[in-house]
Amino acid sequence: MRSEVPVSQRLCVVLALLGFLAFCSPAVSVMAGGDKPFTIEAMLRLASIDDVRVAADGKRVAFVVTRMSDQAGEPVSRIVLTDMAREGGRPVTPATTSCDHPRFSPDGKWLAYLCQGDNASELHLLQLAAGQSRRLSDGRADILDLAFSPDGKKLAVTATTSPKAGPNRPEGCDGDVEVLDSPGGLAGLYLLTLSQPGVMRQLVADRDVGAFAFSPDGRRIVFETANPHAPPRGRAHNGAAGGTAPVDAGHADIAVVDLDKGGVKLVAASDASENMPTVSPDGRLLAYVATAAPGFYYNAGRVMVVPLTGGESRPLAPTPDARPELLGWAEDGQSLLVREADGVGAALYALPLDGQPTTRLDDGRRIPLQASLSLGSRHLGLALTDWDLPPEAFVTSVERYEPKAVSAVNREFAAYQTVKPEIVRWKSADGTMIEGLYTPPAGPVVGAPPLLVELHGGPAQAAQRLYPGLLNSYPLAVFSAHGYALFQPNVRGSDGYGPAFRRAIVNDWGGVDFADLMSGLDALIAKGQADPQRLGVMGWSYGGYLAAWAIGHTDRFKAASIGGGITNLVSQCGSMDLPDFMPLYMGGEAYERFDFLFDRSPLKYAAAIQTPTLFQHGVADERVPFTQALELYTALSRRGVTTRLAAYPRSGHDITETGLLRDLMVRNLDWFARFVPATATQSRPAMAKADPS
Repeated sequence: MRSEVPVSQRLCVVLALLGFLAFCSPAVSVMAGGDKPFTIEAMLRLASIDDVRVAADGKRVAFVVTRMSDQAGEPVSRIVLTDMAREGGRPVTPATTSCDHPRFSPDGKWLAYLCQGDNASELHLLQLAAGQSRRLSDGRADILDLAFSPDGKKLAVTATTSPKAGPNRPEGCDGDVEVLDSPGGLAGLYLLTLSQPGVMRQLVADRDVGAFAFSPDGRRIVFETANPHAPPRGRAHNGAAGGTAPVDAGHADIAVVDLDKGGVKLVAASDASENMPTVSPDGRLLAYVATAAPGFYYNAGRVMVVPLTGGESRPLAPTPDARPELLGWAEDGQSLLVREADGVGAALYALPLDGQPTTRLDDGRRIPLQASLSLGSRHLGLALTDWDLPPEAFVTSVERYEPKAVSAVNREFAAYQTVKPEIVRWKSADGTMIEGLYTPPAGPVVGAPPLLVELHGGPAQAAQRLYPGLLNSYPLAVFSAHGYALFQPNVRGSDGYGPAFRRAIVNDWGGVDFADLMSGLDALIAKGQADPQRLGVMGWSYGGYLAAWAIGHTDRFKAASIGGGITNLVSQCGSMDLPDFMPLYMGGEAYERFDFLFDRSPLKYAAAIQTPTLFQHGVADERVPFTQALELYTALSRRGVTTRLAAYPRSGHDITETGLLRDLMVRNLDWFARFVPATATQSRPAMAKADPS
């Protein structure tokens, strides 16, 4: 494939000759922290913060801290408890067992949580005054979620139990064999009285139960549920207008169960997918998020309210991104609080019950990775981060947004150097404005720097202004320390820019998204922010798809890394764990749109690829099966293109074991150092022959 100098690059040269050097010179790096450069080992020490929960009186905070294991195993999550009147916090769960889902009782005297047992997650209860904990479940059920009743005397939980041998299993069949789409394995809803530990009363057994919430009087529970009579794996259903129509595999309705009388009643059950139920403080109204279906992955979501006793639902004002995460009701019951993506960040909003537009709650200075509303709705627990702030737990009142740090688990990283990313915007080929992040190298660079492009997954995710040392499939902070500039474009299909932007790649993977990528690259080159002779591209999942597509349609990238990436839409269509995903994005099943799907598959263009390509993939990946990497790798290796395939054992779509994650990052660092040298004078290895090792 012939390389051409882009028009924007030629324009930059002309402007330079005319004296417009400022237009073409790289941006000056804005630095934070100390002078220690990031290493892969430092990244592996960075802790993540999640599920920050504030007691109703605001006096205590509990949150989950996850760290990579010191050995080669899985990361370990511990629950840390902080007293707002004292400095620091203390772990309240063991260092060797992963625990999560902390929940305060309404009076703040107890903390319930889950710990991973030998075969299932088990329910534990900690008496805060005495510091004594006890196990409430017996290990026969895998506890998924929990919530205290308003009086604090009961706990509701969702749990799955191992299906026993039944009439559908022929005699002599092995119980370890999983039969797809067979009955069993449903997440039921149970009630546990604290005075009778170990006794779980089943409330809902015949249907899957998702997120749930008590009514304020404690007499009812609202919950997400799937139609128990729907076809297996959400392939099709009869829509309200009649006729067969595709349906999301994750389609849900909202139901209510009466704790005294029993019986399940549907409250919100339209053709939309209804999720995240929560009841108003006065117990009259149910709020939830309805997402237009089919197309749960990219369609508009909207907060709705309906009488808890049933009736007609009404929408509240749309949120800016139309993909709200519903946090709960405000204390006075006159608005709801939501969190959602906002360009390269995220935002918190109040959504008035009277239909007025949203009001932003946060100040936009930091990125709320996670937010939770306390019982009583007076406090928000937050996990905040930014380019110069490693993740920490914060607390603020809802009435006045003034986040106060309640953790310092990543204090050591104040000594590490980070670079402020620049928000860059450019016009794509059709004039659409696109946005992304450009991070200059850490340290001075002579001339335009080498540039590595990181493409996010999803597709409906986004590159955000996060701390660069956060664990990622790619060691971004280390690349920056080694002299690389980074480009993270939010091409069409990304979240944070509204539903039309998310839907723009429906039936067009490899179309406008690729145009957005390449036009952004041209814009950076034109401004002297990237060396056109030293470009690399990497991406995981959908990002791996777009990286693979790119190297089949241009030879401008000197190296590529494809992680957990889709390379053949035909085989992906029927083999992933979300059987509706590809049909909804690409307009039909493989047997209906075979030619179109293969036309949009990177594998079809393998003969055009000359770029040295590293593949990394979990061998147990059910989201993007391992064979997706194997197909394109085999094609490239048989053609003599320099390529490697790293197969990660015991790993699914995400690589999580410490040793394997270290290997993944080291291989990426080495791959790009070989083919996209950080210094322009460094010699590059030959690209023609396959590497047999």
